[in-house]
Amino acid sequence: MPSLMRILPRPSITVPDFWRLWLVGLFLFLGRWVDTLAFSVYVFQKSGSALMVTLTIVMRFLPMGLFGAVAGAISERFDRRHLLIAVSTGMFATAAILLALETLGLLQTWHILAACFMGGINATFDNPCRRLMIGEVVGPAKIGTAMAIDSGTNNGSRTIGPFIAGALFAATGLTGVLIADMILFAAAIVTALTIRHRAAARRAEQPSILANIRSGLDICRRDRTLGGVLLLTVVFNLFGYPYVGLVPVVGAGSLGLSPTHVGLLASIDGVGSVLGSVLVAIFAKPVHFQRLYVASMLLGFTAIVLFALSGAPLPAGLALLLTGMAVAGFATMQNTLMFLLAPPEARGRLLGLLSVAIGVGPLGFLMIGWLADTIGPENTLIIQPLIGVLAMALIYRTWKTLLQQPRHALG
Repeated sequence: MPSLMRILPRPSITVPDFWRLWLVGLFLFLGRWVDTLAFSVYVFQKSGSALMVTLTIVMRFLPMGLFGAVAGAISERFDRRHLLIAVSTGMFATAAILLALETLGLLQTWHILAACFMGGINATFDNPCRRLMIGEVVGPAKIGTAMAIDSGTNNGSRTIGPFIAGALFAATGLTGVLIADMILFAAAIVTALTIRHRAAARRAEQPSILANIRSGLDICRRDRTLGGVLLLTVVFNLFGYPYVGLVPVVGAGSLGLSPTHVGLLASIDGVGSVLGSVLVAIFAKPVHFQRLYVASMLLGFTAIVLFALSGAPLPAGLALLLTGMAVAGFATMQNTLMFLLAPPEARGRLLGLLSVAIGVGPLGFLMIGWLADTIGPENTLIIQPLIGVLAMALIYRTWKTLLQQPRHALG
């Protein structure tokens, strides 16, 4: 055991503001994953339409694609702590309005879709506000560990949140879920108020938001490593991550699992993500970050294909465990690399562009849904990742610098 302990420890993060920011993320993540399941169930009960359920997911991604760049530019002009409080307050107000409408018997499906859109706005500001603040308070030396902890918390919430939502929805309907949301978002607001970190003072005259966005795009065009991070993020969110939409379909269809076991199967992905985040936090060093980003992406594509070929619950679960680990490595590194590689004065706008790259997800979900109806879910989960690998090969010249000696590890 002593020899193991000499291997495992990594520099601890003792900065109080990191843990405050982490708590804010925990409360927001839990609220997000609790209402994701509950809203989907509610919409399906009301509409009986699988398309409407899919729209709840699309509405959560849509703001990232529409407003990610704007959010990044805004985060450089205003106190990010105030923006974090404002967004959390908006989430609390949204839950309160839904609760009032539900109590009065006036709640409609479009209200739920609007709430999902608001949740997407919350996620859009997470990268250029809260995660940028995390990087600022812990510093470059511990950014990898900090992002791994934060990513693991998100993925842990993705595992726990649906169970909480299911229990509350079964016992109280949507009312209990919305009350839980209000409690979580209120806790996020209170915690955000205790954060002491402030962004450095800006010049009296600043470029316009549009000029900042153009500047961020110019930086990515000139810097192939930064541009590679963005392009690979687009590729994985188009051809990789949408696999989650077909996990229940494969579980209930090909594997013949009951709803309870389908839920258990889907949660294994989250368990793998937590495990992957822990491994990154313990073992990954800055010299590994760029190659780990690419390797995680390739491992994710491979594991999705293995899931499609599994044919039985046990190998399917193992494949999803591996997929979750790969997604954790990919998600942790995309934020870490963008922080480390970006010029300090442009980190907000570049993390905003990262949100835009993530925001292409709805196109991937629509594509995977259409393919599944056309050629079957298993064939889709084989073909779509292979298209992703082909896309990586076609744009290899734009990201090959990620395989070279990372400049952020040179000191």
